[in-house]
Amino acid sequence: MGTPRHDDIDEAESGEFLATLAAEHTSDTTEFVRESRTLPPLVPLMTPYVDRGEVARGGMGSVRRAWDDDLGRHVAVKIISQKLMGDPVSLQRFVEESRISGQLDHPNIVPVHRLGMLPDGTPCLVMKLVEGGTFKAFLQALPPPPWPHATLDEVLHILVKVCDAVSFAHARSVVHRDLKPENVMVGTFGQVYVMDWGIARVMRRDVGAEDASSDTPPNARAPMGTPVYMAPEQALRLDAEINERTDVFLLGAMLYEILAGHPPHRGPNLVAILYRAITCSIVPPQEAAPERQPPLALCRIAMKALSRDPQERHGSVQELKADIERFLRGEDRAPTEVFPPGAKVIEEGQEGRAAYVIVSGRCVVYKVRDGERVVLREMGPGEVFGETAVFTARPCSATVEALTELTVKVMTRESVAESLGLDSWAGAFVRALAERFREVDDRLRALQHEESRRLSESQGLRPPR
Repeated sequence: MGTPRHDDIDEAESGEFLATLAAEHTSDTTEFVRESRTLPPLVPLMTPYVDRGEVARGGMGSVRRAWDDDLGRHVAVKIISQKLMGDPVSLQRFVEESRISGQLDHPNIVPVHRLGMLPDGTPCLVMKLVEGGTFKAFLQALPPPPWPHATLDEVLHILVKVCDAVSFAHARSVVHRDLKPENVMVGTFGQVYVMDWGIARVMRRDVGAEDASSDTPPNARAPMGTPVYMAPEQALRLDAEINERTDVFLLGAMLYEILAGHPPHRGPNLVAILYRAITCSIVPPQEAAPERQPPLALCRIAMKALSRDPQERHGSVQELKADIERFLRGEDRAPTEVFPPGAKVIEEGQEGRAAYVIVSGRCVVYKVRDGERVVLREMGPGEVFGETAVFTARPCSATVEALTELTVKVMTRESVAESLGLDSWAGAFVRALAERFREVDDRLRALQHEESRRLSESQGLRPPR
């Protein structure tokens, strides 16, 4: 019997399979210790480290703050849980995490200092102590969306740094398999670190982490990862299909949570969640959380990364990162509108609420003088109109009409004001320049019209339309 594929399991026959997965799967969610809780006693550590108390606790064990007497600094010491000491699979995972993390030298991956052993024989991992909190906590501390551009950009820049770390790992043939906001730390001064490489997979032994295993432990029957974020190939345990595009899916799941406020797979119980992960039945963010007003361009990026078929996802983390950065540069941020030939995009005298960048098509700009239509110019792709009214908050000085089907990017007064800081002293400077430009333009147009009228009258002709 061959390896099962995504479409081999339908809704009717998946119940027993899912129930098995649900019964076997155990979560490895880290629990951060609150000051109000009764803290466990200090743990004897190997020289030169002195325990300073527990920082966090998860399914694999605990993380403790320790003082390094030799170098005079605090470090983090991850200690495997005593209940897992007799489990060869868990011990193997712990050692592999240490070796993989230690060989991934990147600014956005937590540096590993040492794989050691406590005086009682318990394995431990010594690494950099990150002062801060998880990306999950960072998102939960933000005000309810919709967010201003500055807040959304800050969040996306964190995700871009995560992409950098994961892309570096892929270059070393390492797939993380458990990317989620809880496994990303955001430092006090903006540092971003991808954590918890405990179930990472090395795709080829000849590159990168040479001594680490490339396979799922043989007696680990449950899917490896976190169900609410899982790619279908993870939920189905299709180990042969797990690769870099699996991490692309997980990064898409993180972007989805940023936009929708929750992970892509939800359900009343673990069976339902796993079924949704297998079928990849994900409601787009704009439909799942319309009140958050997620940008449609970002929604499209997330849903592409979350495609059920790995071949339909971004080809690499770098491609996903490029899409996010394109949005950050503003190329996809502004909404698009299409106007048919003859449609008026803006009308002379109406309040200017938006500026427009022409994507395709052509339009004509004209004024009405003495009941006559005076054409000022024609415009095409790449040109901008409506910007002066946005800057000055005055009525539009001309009408813009589509000559052909016209596609434009729309930049509202609010988005322009936020992007350019029009409420600052620099904004006052920009507004003053716009006012001066408008005054000069109005005078020039009036002089041109008057000159044209006089010339026409002297020749006994009507002014040109």
